[in-house]
Amino acid sequence: MITMACISVVGCFHSNHSITPLGNGVEGKAETLVIPALSNEAWMEEFSEDFTEVEVDAEPESLFILDGAYTVQIDHNDQKSLRLPGSPMGDFGLLFGPRIRDKALELRFSFFSTKMGRRMPSIAAGIGGVRGFRLRINPAARNLVLSLEEKSLHTLPFSWSGDQWWSVRFQIIPKDLGNSTLVNYKLWPAQEIEPSSWLVSEKFDIEYKGGKCALWGFPYASTPILFDNLNILSK
Repeated sequence: MITMACISVVGCFHSNHSITPLGNGVEGKAETLVIPALSNEAWMEEFSEDFTEVEVDAEPESLFILDGAYTVQIDHNDQKSLRLPGSPMGDFGLLFGPRIRDKALELRFSFFSTKMGRRMPSIAAGIGGVRGFRLRINPAARNLVLSLEEKSLHTLPFSWSGDQWWSVRFQIIPKDLGNSTLVNYKLWPAQEIEPSSWLVSEKFDIEYKGGKCALWGFPYASTPILFDNLNILSK
């Protein structure tokens, strides 16, 4: 049985800060995330992909596409990102990075999308494989949902605004000799300064088994979803 040992919720935010589109409703490539020292114990980079070396219209060899027509595209400023088209509508995922067990993991990435009328896209990030810990951003429902093996663990109100890049940090840290797991995450508009505190820091009495990292796009708005600056760290 999954039980929550403790929780610290810092809060949620909504940004009204605007930026200038680069054309066709698509913002420019998000700035590369700088990975600082996070504690006295160093985090090591296990995987990095910013798609700059991948050919346009190609499917990156560094990713394992589960479903969806993911390809690398370029904007008019010669900046590349991974693009999931707005059609067809569905649930489209990919796996990437090494399969890592018995270590704390952090997944970092950026994403961009837009709404169409009242329809909004959704995205999700996973650590520990397809059925591992999953953080899903639901703009239409105005919330973030943390789940494990398709069971909801925590829901947090959250207001998303489109037409801008967002940055995400998502950590899974085994605690108490692996018998419990600390989950940290935060997201913020990429053009703004990273918040100093986690949006949520939550500990569960549950074993973390490890695995690959994953991303999913749900183009409910029939508009493209872009991903960029994929990084996996461990310690």
